[in-house]
Amino acid sequence: MSALQELQQALQTVSDQLEQTQRHLATSRTALHQAESALRGVDPDNPETVVPPGLHRADDQIEHTLSTVEQVADTIRQFAAGL
Repeated sequence: MSALQELQQALQTVSDQLEQTQRHLATSRTALHQAESALRGVDPDNPETVVPPGLHRADDQIEHTLSTVEQVADTIRQFAAGL
């Protein structure tokens, strides 16, 4: 196997792992939204008393991480296509 083929194989492995990471993050975000909805249902008149304030920050962090992973995946795809 040539060095180029090894590099392409390594890039594919990284791309596969990044896709898996994106799926996990999307699943986590969905679960977070479901948890927030369930917590709001505990006291619909006063959801601020049962929904932790950090929950929205966690969602923002997941969104930021998803965006970063997507950018990295795009960069790797572009690099691999240029080989």
